[in-house]
Amino acid sequence: MSAKTVKRSISMTPEMRDLLAQIVAKRDRDTTEASLIREAIRLFLDEQTDMVGSRRHFQKSLQLRIDRLERSLLFQMNIVIYLLTAILADDSAIDDAIIATKKDGAALMQRIEAVRDLKDDHE
Repeated sequence: MSAKTVKRSISMTPEMRDLLAQIVAKRDRDTTEASLIREAIRLFLDEQTDMVGSRRHFQKSLQLRIDRLERSLLFQMNIVIYLLTAILADDSAIDDAIIATKKDGAALMQRIEAVRDLKDDHE
């Protein structure tokens, strides 16, 4: 943990102070009011999605990018399937491929990763 070099003074109601004291009493002996206040501020700052540098903002923006990529990939895969269907003129071949992928997808992914690793080793 980094050194605490900035000090702030806060005011609170007697009820807030009593509740804070009760929470401190229920925690381990090393817990102080100051540490609980720091924890509360840290949680609050992490929840702020408006702040560009916050963890929550990063998670949200990353999830949005993943969702967009997933939609794009699904669209492109549908195009490939439709093109294959048109070329093969046989829907059963596509159905068989889907069933085989569902059944053996994990093994296929392992083979793909193994080939990628070999290519990376040779580059």
